[in-house]
Amino acid sequence: MTRASHHNKSKWMKWARFAGAASAAGMAGWTAYSYRMMNKPILRGEEAEAHNRSLFASMGIEELLNTWREEVLPVGGRELHLYHFESKPGDPVVVHVPGTGCFALLYTEYLYKLSRQGFNVVGLDPRGHGASSGKRGVYTLGDLVEDARSVIDHAVETYGENVAVSGDSQGGMTALYCAAAEPRLKAAVCHSVIAPDEPDNTRLTRMPGYYKMLASSRPMTQPILNTPLGRLMLPVWAYLDLKAEESEALPDIDKFFKEDPVQLNAVCLAAFSSLDSTPMARKVEQIEVPVMVVHGAKDHIFPEDYVRRVYGRLTCEKDFLYLPHGAHGVMVDNVDEIVPPIAEWLKKVM
Repeated sequence: MTRASHHNKSKWMKWARFAGAASAAGMAGWTAYSYRMMNKPILRGEEAEAHNRSLFASMGIEELLNTWREEVLPVGGRELHLYHFESKPGDPVVVHVPGTGCFALLYTEYLYKLSRQGFNVVGLDPRGHGASSGKRGVYTLGDLVEDARSVIDHAVETYGENVAVSGDSQGGMTALYCAAAEPRLKAAVCHSVIAPDEPDNTRLTRMPGYYKMLASSRPMTQPILNTPLGRLMLPVWAYLDLKAEESEALPDIDKFFKEDPVQLNAVCLAAFSSLDSTPMARKVEQIEVPVMVVHGAKDHIFPEDYVRRVYGRLTCEKDFLYLPHGAHGVMVDNVDEIVPPIAEWLKKVM
């Protein structure tokens, strides 16, 4: 070996060792971050009450504190926390699923005012969210559908068979999946929808080109997501541009995600990957449950043409509730505008 070759080999080995050490350090840091995020403490008792009081004051809905009945539903070794906003016996029931990382009580104004329209409303904290059990942010879209269907079962037992599902953002996606899988539903109200067979689902992320590349490698990476590596956490801001979203109730959504002690700031890789790859029980065209799609024109996460395209594929009884000035947070910001038409439509189809 010549002196030059030896020098080059030595240089390459130094870079290889440096790259290996940097990768190991990066993985160790990512693992530590993930452990911290998934083990974020669940607020209970006085801490939870203080959080609710502070949150409601900031949102201007202090008068709605404790207008619900709480229940813990044991399901398959886990506990789902439910919040009942009750109308009267015999009224229809609506099960509501929150958005990415969110919790049921964030939607208290919507849940309460919908109940005043003659519905028994049940807000759900899915596994790993809010007050429910499970590692924080560790779930898949299939898990959310499973949890929602368990609560639908419970709602039928509690209030009767006249049951609908409602959902916001990721919860709206869950509601559409429930409509495809649950024939007992009388209706589904979906703010935001997704169909796994649409060709451009990566548009729903902040960096479509980058995530399109990741999606193309899914056949190779999917087995990895079923291992503990699938629990590594991804900050929500890494795939959703929270700073671009406007909100009256939550003026700084990015800050809220980062600082609120109940809101999740990160979800696992398996959760993120599942959002556009989980098969539906039946295709969008085959859904028979009536569906209302809610959309705000200023939504920067779900493009209007995408939402309308999925809506156009529905062949069931359907309606499109459009807010020309609404952003992504319509179920928090525009409650007085959306509740009356939602209630009117639900009464018609239920």
